[in-house]
Amino acid sequence: MIEEQALIEMILHARSQVDFLWQFFITVHIAIFALLFIYNEAVENLNFVARTLSIAGIALFDWINGNALKGAYNLLDASHDQYRTLYGAAERFQPDFFHHFVQASFADRPMMVNVTHGMAFAVVILSLLSIRFIRQHQR
Repeated sequence: MIEEQALIEMILHARSQVDFLWQFFITVHIAIFALLFIYNEAVENLNFVARTLSIAGIALFDWINGNALKGAYNLLDASHDQYRTLYGAAERFQPDFFHHFVQASFADRPMMVNVTHGMAFAVVILSLLSIRFIRQHQR
């Protein structure tokens, strides 16, 4: 049987991993959008092969990061479920702590990752394919 302290440490580590992966995703996409707007003339002059490789690279990053996030969320959800099973007696906790920590569920987060990563990828594709439109409306 897993000791309570070890299980809590596993939960905190999984939460830390989720935070890191989200920060990494956001940082990369901020950099991509900054490059699209700052170097819009260079992006406009990219040929078909360069645009295709750019889109493929961003798609690969989004896929890898998204799968890592979904895995981290699944581990976090499983860890909370294990904690509830072994140590989750309601009388041990204050009601708010019981509700926000012991009863926490992350089962819906993989779908949220799919939506956010898909939307970010779609915006990058639209930006790469229609950079002239962005440039015209920037002025």
